[in-house]
Amino acid sequence: MPDSQHLKNFKAVWGDSCQSMWAEILSITMAESYIISNYSDIPAGQLIAERFYAPELKDRLRDLTRSTFLERVDLYKEKVITNRAVILSAVFETYFSDFLDTYIKSKPKLFDKSSDSRTDSGNKFYGTIKKEPGLSNRVLKFAEIAPAKIKSITPLLTYLDDIYNLRNIIAHNAGLVSTTEKFSHVDFSAGSRIVLTSEKLLELAAPVVKIAEKLDEKIT
Repeated sequence: MPDSQHLKNFKAVWGDSCQSMWAEILSITMAESYIISNYSDIPAGQLIAERFYAPELKDRLRDLTRSTFLERVDLYKEKVITNRAVILSAVFETYFSDFLDTYIKSKPKLFDKSSDSRTDSGNKFYGTIKKEPGLSNRVLKFAEIAPAKIKSITPLLTYLDDIYNLRNIIAHNAGLVSTTEKFSHVDFSAGSRIVLTSEKLLELAAPVVKIAEKLDEKIT
């Protein structure tokens, strides 16, 4: 069964984000290698941006000397990877919203094609799902009131929970874990800062993509 356009968009955005992540890490690693190899030849006060042809970085990295770059390089790599959790959560949320809209339009009880608008039942259906807190709860509410069989999806929802929680902590709490967050597939102590390896990010992402693929079968 072919993917819907919504799923294609989801995979394209997430795939491009992963590709750019690898490119960013490669760029940071190349710069790190260059600086280490040429450390003694680089004046202590010279900005690293002056050693590379990158006009768009002019005046944007004013404190990045050889020493400050090497001090921060691990942090740069961590952020490149960890912040992808925010992107994954956002693109899944967009996909699920588009999925719901398409599903509703396929049901005469929920959508009136003559007026090109949701019926009262459709508005109630949409609103009931969207008001649920958290992405996995919305998926479960959809399955409940559609009704739809999602037995194969249910075990994967803990990964979606983790991604959604990571997104909220990164976006709203500067990446610092409090005592209230609970995770199923990552382990962070209270007060620690979220750091994901590329391996862990992809481990969390694969089930989220699978959830979208299985949901897509309901509309394609």
